Amino acid sequence: MKHIQKPIRYLMGVLLLSFVGCNNPIEDQEVKLLSPTGDEIYFGAFPDFGGPEDLVSAQKIIDFENLVNKKIAWACFSQNWYNGITYPKESIHIIHDQGSIPLVRLLPRSTQDEFVQEEQFSLQHIIDGVFDPQLRQWAQAAKADNIPLLVDFAVEPNGNWFGWSGIFNGADTKDGYGDPNYYDGPERYRDAYRHIIELFNEEGVEHITWFFHPDIHSLPDEPWNQPKLYYPGDAYIDWIGISLYGAMSPDDENWEMFDEILAQGYRSILDISTEKPFALLEFGVTDHHPDGDKALWIENAFESILAKEYIDFKAISYWHENWTEESGAQATLRLDSSPEALEMFKSYIQNPLFLSQGYFSE
Repeated sequence: MKHIQKPIRYLMGVLLLSFVGCNNPIEDQEVKLLSPTGDEIYFGAFPDFGGPEDLVSAQKIIDFENLVNKKIAWACFSQNWYNGITYPKESIHIIHDQGSIPLVRLLPRSTQDEFVQEEQFSLQHIIDGVFDPQLRQWAQAAKADNIPLLVDFAVEPNGNWFGWSGIFNGADTKDGYGDPNYYDGPERYRDAYRHIIELFNEEGVEHITWFFHPDIHSLPDEPWNQPKLYYPGDAYIDWIGISLYGAMSPDDENWEMFDEILAQGYRSILDISTEKPFALLEFGVTDHHPDGDKALWIENAFESILAKEYIDFKAISYWHENWTEESGAQATLRLDSSPEALEMFKSYIQNPLFLSQGYFSE
C-alpha cells in the first residue's frame, strides 16, 4: 500500500509537520505529537506483531489496514530488553516506510513470564545507571536516524503482572528507597522513567513523544498503588495513555462492558494530570464468551469514546492479537474473530473524526 507524502502545512500560525510518508523531518527542532483539534481522534493499533510483540513486518500493517479499510496513524511494538537494549532501527523503518508513526514500548524484562520480580533489568538498576551506556547509544542512534517516535516505557506499572510493577519494587514500604514519605514501589518506577528521559535529553534527542501508560485497574487497588504516584510529572511526559480490556478469554469469570470498566477507574486516571492529552493505548475484548457479545462491546466502546464519556480520549489504539491461555482457552482479540465484530468496528472507524495521520509540532 503506497501512501502519498503529505506536505508541510501551516495551521493557526503554528508550523505543523505531517510525517506520514515523510522521510526528511526537519533537524534540530523539538518534535512532539500534537493533540488533535476539536473532536478528532488519532487511530492507531497493535497490528498483530506476534506473541513477543516485536515481529514487525510491513505485511502485518498492510493486512490490518486492509482488514479495517482504514490507514493507521501509528503502529506499536515492544522492544524486549532480553533481546538487547539497542535502537530497533529495522522495525522503526518498516513502520515509518509504511506511512505510520512507530510507537516503541521499552520493556525492561529478561523473560515474558508474568507475576515475577525482574532482577536483571530492575528499576533500581536503571536508576543506578547500570544501563546508561546502552541507553545513550539508543538515544544517539535515534537522534541520528531523526524519525519522529512515540515511546512508552514499562507499561501498566500499577498492575501486578509485570516485573517492573510497584508491587515487586517496594510496594507500600517507605524506608527502602528515596523519600521517606513516598511509597517505594511507585517512587522507583517514577525515578527510573525520569532517569531515562533525562538521559535522552542530555543526548539532545528532540523528536520523541513520551507516554505514561497505567492500567485502568490498579491491582491491588490500594492508596499506595494509584497511577498518579507513578507519574514522572508534566515536565517529563507528553501524553497519558491507558489500557482497558474486557474479558480476555472465554474462561474469564466476568463480562463487563467498556463503559462499565471505564466508570470504575476513570477518576484515578484523570488525577494524573490536568494538562496532558489522554490516549486509549490498548483496548480489546475476546470473542465467544458465554456471557457477552464482542460486537456489542465494540459498539459500546465507540459510543463511549465518541461521547467523551468520563475521559476525552484524543487517540485510540486497538490490540489486534489472538493467543492461547495456559488453560487452553483461546483469547480472540483479533477483529476478524467474527464477521459481526469486524463489521461493527469498521462501521465506526470509518468516521472521519478518526484520523489516519499524526501531526507534530516544532
